[in-house]
Amino acid sequence: MANKNSENLRVGFHSIEMLLKLSPENIKKIFIPVNRNDDRALKLISMAEKLSVSVERKKSLTQYPEAILKNEVTLGLADLKKYEESIQLNNPTFLVIDNVIDPRNLGACIRSAAASNIAGVIINKHHCSPITPLVRQVSAGGTEAIQMFIVTNLINSLKHFEKLGYLILGTSEHADSMHTELNLNKPILVIMGSEEDGVREKTLKKCSQICTLSKNKMINSLNVSVATGVILFEIARQKLI
Repeated sequence: MANKNSENLRVGFHSIEMLLKLSPENIKKIFIPVNRNDDRALKLISMAEKLSVSVERKKSLTQYPEAILKNEVTLGLADLKKYEESIQLNNPTFLVIDNVIDPRNLGACIRSAAASNIAGVIINKHHCSPITPLVRQVSAGGTEAIQMFIVTNLINSLKHFEKLGYLILGTSEHADSMHTELNLNKPILVIMGSEEDGVREKTLKKCSQICTLSKNKMINSLNVSVATGVILFEIARQKLI
């Protein structure tokens, strides 16, 4: 049985379907629960067979399919710099995730990022959950659909983008300006932190602007994945005007 902590493991229909669409050549084998003969499972089997991806029934699985990858590549700051230089976007948006320890919240943030069609996600390695199979499952294919970069020194990463002219936008419930009051139609890095502690103070000090997403005095804190969706889609809306 595959190790649940393996970096090469993918769990769930969304993640595996996205892999089949984007990089089927990197799938070593797909395992289907032996008791799943419903339309969803049969559709996945059909997709895999059309792409000549090996499929096997597995008794130990009861609900979700699993896939084992041939290779797992982790991208860092050097890769991020090359990627930023190469993308054919005049006005890119990157999401920076800082201090999000809960794997479900991290996965949901990545899902929102992929849905909003931004350029990529930058994750602070030492202050966030690792990219586990649970993170990938909750992201519903988002980890496969968007470029992700794991950086060991977030401050250096922010300095690099600052030199390139990006707006470094932090979020805090204590900020004076609402996100809807700002001009977000520019190259931007938006930084999100946990709803308990927010973005780390050290990170906030590197931001060129800080905004809040709510001025409700009773409840002004949102779940980080909800907050991520709110601000990313506001940025997308402004860039479409």
